[in-house]
Amino acid sequence: MLAVNEVSPDQLQAEKEKEESASCSGSKTAAGSELDDDYNGKCDKDTEQQKKKMPRSRPDSIFYLERSFCTGGELPVAAARLYNLEVTPVPLPSHLAKTIALVVFWGVCLAFHQAQRALMSDMDLSGRGTEVSFKRHVSGPLQVSINGVLVVLISVYAMLSYVYSKTLLDKVYNAILIPKTWGGQLGVSLAMFTIAIASSWGLTNNWVAAAAGLFMFFGWAVCGRIVQRQASSRGQIGLGPSQWDADEGSSFHIGSWCPDKGQLLACDEESSSEGTNSSTTSPGSGSLRDSCRTTPQVCGKLIAGDAGSRLRFVAVRPDPFTLADDAVVVEMIGQEKGIYKGPCGRANIFRLDVIVILLLSFGMHLPWFVLGGGGYNQCPGIIELVVSLLYIPFGYTCFAAFGFRIALSVRDGVIVILALCLWPFINLVLGGKGCATLTELVVAKTLPQIWNPHATEILFDRGFASCSEFAYGLGGETLLVASTTAAAWVHVMSNFSFLFGFGYGLVKKWRNRLNIEKVVIS
Repeated sequence: MLAVNEVSPDQLQAEKEKEESASCSGSKTAAGSELDDDYNGKCDKDTEQQKKKMPRSRPDSIFYLERSFCTGGELPVAAARLYNLEVTPVPLPSHLAKTIALVVFWGVCLAFHQAQRALMSDMDLSGRGTEVSFKRHVSGPLQVSINGVLVVLISVYAMLSYVYSKTLLDKVYNAILIPKTWGGQLGVSLAMFTIAIASSWGLTNNWVAAAAGLFMFFGWAVCGRIVQRQASSRGQIGLGPSQWDADEGSSFHIGSWCPDKGQLLACDEESSSEGTNSSTTSPGSGSLRDSCRTTPQVCGKLIAGDAGSRLRFVAVRPDPFTLADDAVVVEMIGQEKGIYKGPCGRANIFRLDVIVILLLSFGMHLPWFVLGGGGYNQCPGIIELVVSLLYIPFGYTCFAAFGFRIALSVRDGVIVILALCLWPFINLVLGGKGCATLTELVVAKTLPQIWNPHATEILFDRGFASCSEFAYGLGGETLLVASTTAAAWVHVMSNFSFLFGFGYGLVKKWRNRLNIEKVVIS
């Protein structure tokens, strides 16, 4: 067996060729799963001249997305998508518990909305919509029937979006949240940034559509994950050796090591079994970095979830001072040992560029966001209707996954909800808005004429006069009812996932806080 300081140049070259062949040949492991196809893909070898032209990427994708230089820019996304689908850190509530909780949620939100409106009225911030009247051009019984069918159909559409949120995540939205190419990541990021900034300036003239846009951005931020192949001088997203030739000798998570196990630094398989403690030799600098590939042995916390036969999700920390929810998939080879299979990446919300956009959009316009939740500064019509129908399946899917499961996987996910979402205040504002709007519409507390077959004139006061008049001219009473119903459902189930899902999971997590299994990954 070779000691680290006795390795000859010829042996180093042979070892380098062996590693390049192993990492780029696409060889299968015993698991034989999609993960192996994704992570063992063939990498294009760059010439020495090309390497010199490539600038060193900034660490950790901290301000912009790093480009992958392997396989035309494809990213190893299989484990990250599986993480979104299957990670389950706490047991989920039963269907009966959810049904009972929904009734309680509805009552609490109604009470909160009434209290908010009373407070805003006392402060002369009522935000009441402008009342306008319209002549009914369709026969009363027919129009009332149309109104009823619309309310039922849109409500069924919303509930089905919630019930089948996991299927939608698997078949549709995972590919958007976690694109397989660097170009896709960049394109989706720019699109979401544009939606967030544009929506923030619409809170005063079309609150529902603007709020839906902001929460569409937030759903992408918390459920979308960034995965990359390059290593850097700091903790990285993923684990194992970098697949970029210029990163020879570097690994992901080189700064994350087990205090009781140390970190293995090796030049070949035999020497890797002995290792060198990272407290005496830094894995990120010195001759070892130049002569040996770092093979980190990292401590992680096991997260419950069905990743497949003998495959488990493990949360790892890239840096003790970095907020992140990095995780990997490992193949368990013992009760406390696992072999790295692939990266689950890091949620977009922990990227600095996403935080900046969040502050510039939601943060800077928070007062208008809250005031709009208690008022009727809406713009009913085709834009509100279309945006609402597009948001409902996307938002319900993201926040069902995030509120009930993903946010509870690691401590930093909990911090995101408590700090960035201002939980539970913002969710009570939004939930109250949706529940109150739909309840008052159905029980005829507001807009009673839409259920009166004998009415020849209807009064509408749920928004700005110009918007209401334009919508009525475009689609009549039908468009006003459809737009209002869809706008109400925008805020219901997303905030149910935040309030009940996260609250229930937090209690479960606190009760099981001492039952955390640690795993050593190699």
